[in-house]
Amino acid sequence: MPDPLRIVSLDNPKVREAVRLRDRRARRKSGRFLVEGRREITHALENGHVPHILFFEETLARRTGDGAESEGRGARCPSGAEIVERVERLGARVATVAPAVFEKLAVRGNRDGLLGVFPIPDISFHRLRLPGDALVLAASGIEKPGNVGALLRSGDAFGIDALVVEGGTDLWNPNVVRSSLGCLFTVPVAAAPAGALLSTLRGAGLRIVAATPHGASRPDEVDLTGAVAILLGSEEEGLDPRVTDSADARIRIPMRGRADSLNVSVSAGILLYEADRQRVGSS
Repeated sequence: MPDPLRIVSLDNPKVREAVRLRDRRARRKSGRFLVEGRREITHALENGHVPHILFFEETLARRTGDGAESEGRGARCPSGAEIVERVERLGARVATVAPAVFEKLAVRGNRDGLLGVFPIPDISFHRLRLPGDALVLAASGIEKPGNVGALLRSGDAFGIDALVVEGGTDLWNPNVVRSSLGCLFTVPVAAAPAGALLSTLRGAGLRIVAATPHGASRPDEVDLTGAVAILLGSEEEGLDPRVTDSADARIRIPMRGRADSLNVSVSAGILLYEADRQRVGSS
């Protein structure tokens, strides 16, 4: 087990390195990213991710980390001390930090005293193991980290087999991790090369259903069973017309008000609900 480490200096090299990981270029160069919070770190650990280092602000984590917090569906979120013990058993370094140091490290306002630096995993599409009736959510050009995080939460709720992204914000943005509530680690993820999303999905034998305001069919009029990818674009730009023209089906969500668009995560929730309804009914 690594020797105990206590950090009290704001200029500590490990602290400076971690703070730099808020920047996409630093994440790409180092191959590491930040995960803050008990729930998010617990999901990461449970899904095989081991931190390079875990920063633990002892007084804050003890004050908010009694282990009584519900994790959903009756699950219990471990306390800060329990997470530290688990990380130490994995052989990873744990650093206890002074409150001022953790304040510099922390990304979010509602802090619980835990922040980890994790290696960025391989998210190439070929490593996915999709079932024969895979339900995949695909997103092109989503720039807002909060929207990507919300897509992951919707995907987790409806049990999708993967989220595949092309362009937009990177999955390792701290605000993606935060807004996903740790679902970044519970939903299989992959990235397609720029301009290759459609061919990547087709190569996996998936039917392509493109969501567009100009779609010819309502969600309940399109077959969403079997191996299918539901493809969404950004709220500002939507999907490239060349993509929608090449899709197997074009689907629209009926809207009766004056707004001309829905948040992309809301659209995903509606379409995934319909896919789930059809699949449960056909099983």
